[in-house]
Amino acid sequence: MTPALARPVRALFLALLCLPAAAQLVPLAGEAPRPAPAPEAVARVFVEACVLTEGDQTAAVDWAVSNGFDPLDVLSPNVEPLLAGKPGTALAMPGQPVWLVTATGGPCTVWAERTAGPALHMAFQQAVSQLVGKGARAEMTLERTIERAGAWRRQVQWRYRRVGGSQDYGLGAVTTLGEQPGAQALHLERLPPAVQRDPDGLPRR
Repeated sequence: MTPALARPVRALFLALLCLPAAAQLVPLAGEAPRPAPAPEAVARVFVEACVLTEGDQTAAVDWAVSNGFDPLDVLSPNVEPLLAGKPGTALAMPGQPVWLVTATGGPCTVWAERTAGPALHMAFQQAVSQLVGKGARAEMTLERTIERAGAWRRQVQWRYRRVGGSQDYGLGAVTTLGEQPGAQALHLERLPPAVQRDPDGLPRR
């Protein structure tokens, strides 16, 4: 992963990696405990709200509202770090501990609680493969495991461009390695143009 590719997503992913694996979303007042979400449903929210809208805040919020998501307080200590210091909007999936957090100009993040990390990782990879199968371009640029806050997590990153598009986006996931349900995150961020290199490895001017 080149430094130019790492910079746009580094701050948010470091914040996500440092959150405890068993981090809990603050329930709404009087709300009953929510069931664990299906990994495929979490991946679908990410694709439809973040990827297909290319992180456009208005389009992402419109999608969420039309699918019954409820607004959340963006100043809450759980939401604010996911906005990476930008103004934005946060909404909760109806009946599920899943948040959609979208900032002005990006990023777009889906945060899921009480979800098995390996299953969500697999659902994320399958979602990327389905996008590629429809003609999109995607190149894996990072895959690593890292220990933070007492838990091992897998971080993956893809460089993605939609069919007919000219803008590249980073599609990323931070998921726990163990089967015990925990907090997981999927993320989209606009990327700068890739550095073109000559055959000798030097950047083109």
